[in-house]
Amino acid sequence: MGALSNCCDFFFYGCFANGFSSESISSVRKFLLKWKKRFTNRHEFMNYWSAEGQKLVVVLIWVILNLFLFTEAFVRYYYALLLVNITGVTVVPFYVALARGFGQLLNFNCALLILPTMRTLLNVFRSLKFGSIFPLDKNLVFHRYLAYWIVVCVIGHTLGHYLNYACCWQLYNSARTPLEACWWNKYGTTGNVLCIVMFIMYAASAKSYRRTKNFTVFWYAHHLFVVFFVLLLVHGKQFWAWFFIPMALYALERVMRNLRGSEMTIVKRVHCLASRVIHLELEKPSFRYESGQYCFLNCPMISQHEWHPFTISSAPEEEFLQFHIRCVGDWTNTLMDVFNPAQRPTVEINKPTTPDGTDYLIRVDGPFGTCAEYCFDFEYVMLIAAGIGVTPYSSLLKHFKFRLDAAASGQAPPLKIRRASFYWINRDEGSWEWFSDILNQLETENPEFFDIHTYMTGMLKADDVKKIMFTSSEYQTQSNTAGNVQQSGKVDFMVRALHKYDAQSSDEISLDRNDIVVVSEQDESGWWTGTNTTTKQTGLFPGNFVVKVDHVTKMADSSKRNFGRPNWDAEFSDIRRYVEKNSSGAKKPNVGVFVCGPGGLSKQVYSYAVDKSKNSTVQFVFHKENF
Repeated sequence: MGALSNCCDFFFYGCFANGFSSESISSVRKFLLKWKKRFTNRHEFMNYWSAEGQKLVVVLIWVILNLFLFTEAFVRYYYALLLVNITGVTVVPFYVALARGFGQLLNFNCALLILPTMRTLLNVFRSLKFGSIFPLDKNLVFHRYLAYWIVVCVIGHTLGHYLNYACCWQLYNSARTPLEACWWNKYGTTGNVLCIVMFIMYAASAKSYRRTKNFTVFWYAHHLFVVFFVLLLVHGKQFWAWFFIPMALYALERVMRNLRGSEMTIVKRVHCLASRVIHLELEKPSFRYESGQYCFLNCPMISQHEWHPFTISSAPEEEFLQFHIRCVGDWTNTLMDVFNPAQRPTVEINKPTTPDGTDYLIRVDGPFGTCAEYCFDFEYVMLIAAGIGVTPYSSLLKHFKFRLDAAASGQAPPLKIRRASFYWINRDEGSWEWFSDILNQLETENPEFFDIHTYMTGMLKADDVKKIMFTSSEYQTQSNTAGNVQQSGKVDFMVRALHKYDAQSSDEISLDRNDIVVVSEQDESGWWTGTNTTTKQTGLFPGNFVVKVDHVTKMADSSKRNFGRPNWDAEFSDIRRYVEKNSSGAKKPNVGVFVCGPGGLSKQVYSYAVDKSKNSTVQFVFHKENF
């Protein structure tokens, strides 16, 4: 039942999400009216075409090809295979023609199914700028919907043959019963076994199953594709002609993957962060990568053959290759146990083997491109992340900073991007730990370029709420610059060090840049008392070396630190006004909208991107990362 649900929900759930009720019928009516408006209203159509034109063209071509192939095979076999039964009456082979029509669709779509999984081929297309023609970032979506359509074709093909065997099994000389006619021959046996193999693969591919602790089962079950295609080559007389080119390309892909993935990389250190996030720092491999790209990682200590995709969180200019990995599945949890079983804050490794001779190495296959690379084509970008979805934008934002500094010193040309608005949504307090220092630096040093907004959506403890309420009300008039707190007395709030300070006496504490200090007392002289959360030392430090920060995010306290969910209507309106004010060209300016987060967030942002582009001088161009 799980496989059947996984294959059909793209239609039934989309049309009747709430069952066959008046509410679901009303939702379908709204859906149809929306599409009617898109194709009858010129402005609506042009706006939708601007957002989804690439996808519509590809889908339209695919639909036309499917209609043509089915019709051609159906007509050809309908008129070529007229049968005469034992009584001399002509039998029109409708069921045979139906099965052959769907069989030709299976030849085409099964050969096509493997192409979107070829990461190297997609990289080549991306380097040739084919991304402006084909929606390369929708490769996995296309792969999934091809798989759904293949199920429909399998049902039609199988049903046609079963009905044919039920009606005309006597025409098969060697068959004594209908069951023998449809099972005990090469085509019947391979066809039915193919259905069983498909059931296993589809059942293990259900989103609710693979995204929990069963990804390993999904990964190994999906490798039944080898059995699937071998059976298909035996089953279909003409399938080899359809599959020859994709099979050759895939064989080349596998060779290149093995060559790339054979290089071992030393793990330098491992950081165990809050919310079960592991931060891997690896020695830089020989390949070059761009911001926003991802790699496949293999840990031989866990499995020699299992590879998992993770986004690179370091900028190309940084010393190490870094990944931030949320431990939610079986493989990622094992990775945490392998490298940091005690879950200490930091483990220094920097060696190829453990004391018992086990490899302490990671194999890396990549890098591979994503839609984040397109952000350099825009003057204004919105980067929207939820939770660990921030990793591609971590790399991008740090790269922006390096490029801005290089451009300021004349070592690199200026960025085309004029302003980057970043929105990060987190559920719990600990999720801000690893990225807040970087955001602080970006916001402090380049406020005209970086527009950073944070959102806390989870519930806080009572003590945290008291601290936030106290510091926000008591020091609401403080600006976000150094030396801005002038009141004295007993206090309890957090500050971040803007500069390095070396203690001059035993009652002082030293500060490194970006250290967080909990202030317990202020003095009118400018010397404050507090505890450095990094060194755990308590003592005096100069108040003009620090800036007040938000208690939860550890970022500079401002109106851009928010509790609750974003008001996207207001945010998109603000961006549109800003772009309209600062754009002087005659051409309609485009704003790149990039989202890495759950499907609900992506759909919500997409709807606002389309809506805010209507009757506007600004076009919001939506891109979604695979999350």
